Parts: sequence; structure tokens; C-alpha cells
Amino acid sequence: MKAFLDTSALIKKYVSETGSSQLETQLEEISEIIVAPIYWVELNSAIERRLTEQTLTRQQAIVIRREAGMDLNYFSKALWNDSLEEKAIEMIRKYPLKTLDGIQLAAGILARAEVFLTSDQDLYKAALKELKTNARLIGGTV
Repeated sequence: MKAFLDTSALIKKYVSETGSSQLETQLEEISEIIVAPIYWVELNSAIERRLTEQTLTRQQAIVIRREAGMDLNYFSKALWNDSLEEKAIEMIRKYPLKTLDGIQLAAGILARAEVFLTSDQDLYKAALKELKTNARLIGGTV
């Protein structure tokens, strides 16, 4: 199965939190992972935030960055282009999404993945409307 994973879902592969086991189950069914062009930036931001909150140690952050960096070589990355920008603006105008969530949704739509995985409830609601049953919420409830 070809799946688009936003950063909120994919970080659960590296950091044990609510939904991590659910993501592991989903990953067993996935043959191709597609990420947004902002994935690596968002992942590093999430790591730094956890360091500031002291929910990760420096050593854990190093290990996560190393593992995620190796995995990135196997992910397909959605292209940043005019189509992505236009679709992101369309999604932001249509739904109450933050800037980066609009980019994530646009990338997922344009990737034509079989499923869109996220842990963000607002993004999930918008993806569900756009993609119907092809959106899944990892580690949360609506």
C-alpha cells in the first residue's frame, strides 16, 4: 500500500507516544511512504521542542535524527512546486488549517496515495473530507 504520512504520524516511529503501536501496525501494510517536502524541517522542530520540554535527552535526539535520516533515503518526497502551493492555498481557504498543515494536506492529495495518515485532529478532519475513507487518525480520537 502506498501511504502519505504527515510528520505528526511519522514521528511516532521514533518517539514512543500515544499511537506508536498503532503506527507500527499500519507500517506493516505500507510498501511506499510518501512525505511532504517540509517533513525533515518539521521533524527536527519536533525534536528540538521535546529537548526544550525535557521529554527527550540529547542522546535520544541524536539516535532519532540518525535513524530518521537513514529512513528518509527510502521515503518518496512530494515535490515543492506551483501545484503544491496552489493546492495548499486552496486547502487553507477551504478548511481552518495552519500553514504547514495546508502544505501537508496538499502534498498528500497530490501524491495520490492510497491512504493519508496523521495524528493531527484538524488535519484529519480536512483529509477525511477531501479523501473520504482514505484518511486515518493515528493515536487520537475525534
